[in-house]
Amino acid sequence: MWCPKCKNEYVDGITTCVDCGCDLVTELPEEIDPTAPQMIGSVTDEASGNKFIRFFKFSGIQTCGLIPSEDKDGFCIAVSYEEAEHARAILNELAENEEIEEADLEQLVPALESRLEEIKEEEANELLSDLRTESSTVYVNKRDKYTDLKFTAYSFIAFSILGYLFVIANAAGVFSIFSTFSTAILAIVFTVFLGIGISSFRKAGTIKGLVSEEELVVEKVKEYIEEHFTDEYLASLGDDELSEEEEFLHVTEQLKAEIAQQFPLFNKGYIDQLVDDKYGEFCDSRTE
Repeated sequence: MWCPKCKNEYVDGITTCVDCGCDLVTELPEEIDPTAPQMIGSVTDEASGNKFIRFFKFSGIQTCGLIPSEDKDGFCIAVSYEEAEHARAILNELAENEEIEEADLEQLVPALESRLEEIKEEEANELLSDLRTESSTVYVNKRDKYTDLKFTAYSFIAFSILGYLFVIANAAGVFSIFSTFSTAILAIVFTVFLGIGISSFRKAGTIKGLVSEEELVVEKVKEYIEEHFTDEYLASLGDDELSEEEEFLHVTEQLKAEIAQQFPLFNKGYIDQLVDDKYGEFCDSRTE
């Protein structure tokens, strides 16, 4: 018998852990690696998988991707550990809370296609634009993004509170700077500022849970780069027939593809940044 909390083993006959007070179990649950992609289902073709990816991103899932299935034809849909529960809730809602086979999402494709058609054209275009430009923009890590959103939230909320106090004082006759109409306009403006602050707090809360997870994955990626991208390996990828600029693009594309294969959910913009920095350092060391 085992305690599911402290993992202590007990002899048969004991049913409660003396340290934790938990009921003992016959087997410990399988430990989950929080940095590994979580498979939430599979599809038979890439086109159907991409539809699920688009819908997940539209629904707020920030980390999702397709991974070729190892034991059968098709693709597995994977998300991060932090967002796995949210992704499964989205699938349940798509299935209208009916029981679905987690291993096979083909039965949800008709409902998925119908839902995608319901999305307003403007929102769909914005989503596709985000997907197209994500890898080409300068990546901002989630800790910095979380910090920026919190700063924005505090700034706008503080400014709106001060603004409300100013409006109240003006309306109460403490001083008479603005007319009644101008005071009403200011109140609306400060209400908008308050809304921006609250919205920023919500966005920060969404990202907060992903900060530590991203940092763990970044450490793994950096360890992989340091272990595998040695000077000898980087030199072997070069091509003397190419110009310096062409060789840089040629080598970095290979390195980026290798990391993307090892870490399929890792942000492509961050991969570009890490690889460019690593190969740039190698190129600088050769010219010294």
